[in-house]
Amino acid sequence: MSENNCKDTLDKVFEFLANDLPENEKSQVINHLDGCDGCKREYAIESKISNLISSSSMDAQASFASKMQNRLQSEI
Repeated sequence: MSENNCKDTLDKVFEFLANDLPENEKSQVINHLDGCDGCKREYAIESKISNLISSSSMDAQASFASKMQNRLQSEI
C-alpha cells in the first residue's frame, strides 16, 4: 500500500469509528483496511481505545445518575 493511502485512511479512522463518513469514503477505508496489515493494526488499536472511552463514559454517566438519584431520594 502506498504511504499516502495509509495516511488518508488513518486520518479517517476516528470518523469511520463514529460512523460519520459518507458511504463512498467508508468503502475506501474498508477496502484499504482489507489489504493493509499495518493500517488494520492501527485501526484495531484505535477501535479498542474508542470502545474503552465509550465504556468509561457510559460508566461515568451511570454513576452520576445513580448518585443524583440517591441524593434526590435522601432529600425527599
